[in-house]
Amino acid sequence: MFVLLLIGFGASAAEVKLLFFYLTGCSQCAPMKEFLAELAERYPELEVRAYEVGLSPKNWRLMMRLADAYGLKDAEVPVVFVGELGVAGPAPGNTLLIEEEVQRCIAEGCPSPIERLGRGRWIPSLNPLETVVLVLFLAWALYIVLQG
Repeated sequence: MFVLLLIGFGASAAEVKLLFFYLTGCSQCAPMKEFLAELAERYPELEVRAYEVGLSPKNWRLMMRLADAYGLKDAEVPVVFVGELGVAGPAPGNTLLIEEEVQRCIAEGCPSPIERLGRGRWIPSLNPLETVVLVLFLAWALYIVLQG
C-alpha cells in the first residue's frame, strides 16, 4: 500500500516555477500580469513569482543575472523566465511561447529558472536608480576636487 502511494505521488504533474519581472506603472507589464494570473488559474501546478525591479536593486540584479544565463540580449520589461524559455518585452507571440513552455514543463518537469544562475557569466549591473545616484555622487566629487 505504501509503495502504491509513492508511485501515485510520483506520477502527479510537476510544479512549475515562473519568474515575472516588471516595473510599477509599466503599460506593457499590466497585460502580461493579467495573462500570467489567468495562466496560473488554468494550471494549478504553475507558481508565478513577481519581482518589481524599479525600486529594488536586488530584483534588478536578479533579472539581469537571469537574462545573462538565458542569453537574453535585451531585458526590457516585462521579462518572464520559465523552464528553458526567457522572453522580454511586449512581443505579441510571447504569451503563446510562455503557455507552451508551461505545458511542456508540467508534462516533462523543469528546474526553477534560479537553478540556471550558475550557467551564465555574471557581470554586476546597476539598476537605473543606482546609476543616477552614482552619477550624482561622481559629479559632486569632481566638483569638490576642482574647487579645492
